[in-house]
Formats: sequence, C-alpha cells, structure tokens
Amino acid sequence: MTTQDLDTKVARALELIGPIDPDIAESWTSLEERILAQALENVERAERRLREIQELVGERVLTEAR
Repeated sequence: MTTQDLDTKVARALELIGPIDPDIAESWTSLEERILAQALENVERAERRLREIQELVGERVLTEAR
C-alpha cells in the first residue's frame, strides 16, 4: 500500500468518526489507536441514546418502524 493510499484511508476514517475527543487524543499515542477509541466511544454514545429513546417511546414503536 502506498503512502497516498494510506493517507486516503486515514482521512476517510477520520471523516467517518468525526472529531476526536481531546481526552482520547491525550490518552492514545498513535492515530490508529485514537481512531479506534473514538469509534468505540461513538458506539457507546449511540447505544445510550437508543436506550433513552426506547424508554421514551417504547420498544414496540421502534419495532413497528422497521
């Protein structure tokens, strides 16, 4: 893989996860670790939001929407 290919892939990964939290940036040394840590944080945040939505509207409403 060329450096340009790698740069393109890293840039795309950063687009997908959005901005990296400053705490994550300070906690991890490599860019790959930061990307993975931020992606995990994003998943955890999404799961929390889904649970909140389920509490508000109920599981049945979400199941019917599918």
